[in-house]
Amino acid sequence: MTSSVAQQIGQQLRDARIARGLSLHDVADRLKLSLRQLEWMETGDFARLPGATFVRGFVRNYARFLELDSAPLMALLEQEYPTSPADRAPPPQAAEVRAAGGGKPWWLLVPVLLVAAVVAWQMQGSRSEAVAPQGELAPMLHQASSDALASAPQSGPASAPVVAAVAPLASAVASASPASAVLAVPKPVKQASAPVALAGQKTVRVQASADSWVSVVDASGKKLVYGLISAGQSQEVRGVPPFKLKIGNAAQVALSYDGAVIDLKDKTRGATAKLELN
Repeated sequence: MTSSVAQQIGQQLRDARIARGLSLHDVADRLKLSLRQLEWMETGDFARLPGATFVRGFVRNYARFLELDSAPLMALLEQEYPTSPADRAPPPQAAEVRAAGGGKPWWLLVPVLLVAAVVAWQMQGSRSEAVAPQGELAPMLHQASSDALASAPQSGPASAPVVAAVAPLASAVASASPASAVLAVPKPVKQASAPVALAGQKTVRVQASADSWVSVVDASGKKLVYGLISAGQSQEVRGVPPFKLKIGNAAQVALSYDGAVIDLKDKTRGATAKLELN
């Protein structure tokens, strides 16, 4: 890759990382990459990375993590690392997938399982909540099994056991009485109640007037906030103090702690503020 194109990609990644107040260690921890691999990407030294496929994957994932539009970067990469025909090959057709041992299509058993399940429902007639009219269920099952078998490739004698197994079950369903031909109606799922705030918890609220990267970690080490807060957006979380905060683009962020405004000026170095709230 020409150094100008590689360096242009690396510079965009590096500028986006710095704007969010992130170190290479922060990125390596989240993307599970080594510091050297990140340094090679940011300096445009892509020749040290393990091949074109890895280069495209590393750059795409790094851009997405930094909330960048990856399309322009991938277009630049395409000039020197074009996608190979093997990468564009479509997945094998499902009809070609065979079950291990014997090479027979496993999905030929689906009609049998479907009919068997409905017959089992019929045995639960006294517990069902909705009753189907007589003669209405059997044609549906007959059609479902016929369609499934018609769409399967003909494989000679191998298909005969399946047809033989479906026919008796379909006949049994067709002769079922109205009281036993039933459909189960799913019951609505109850919504879980909102969690009650625990004693000792406090509230941290972050309001961003410009895009800012924010990390808020509570006393247990849980990351309550970890990512980009867009301009005009706010985020409020509760947890047990002390809280450790790291705020990128801190001059554009308003912070409050249990309703009290926190001044970030004396805690800011460069564009990043680091502080602990007890």
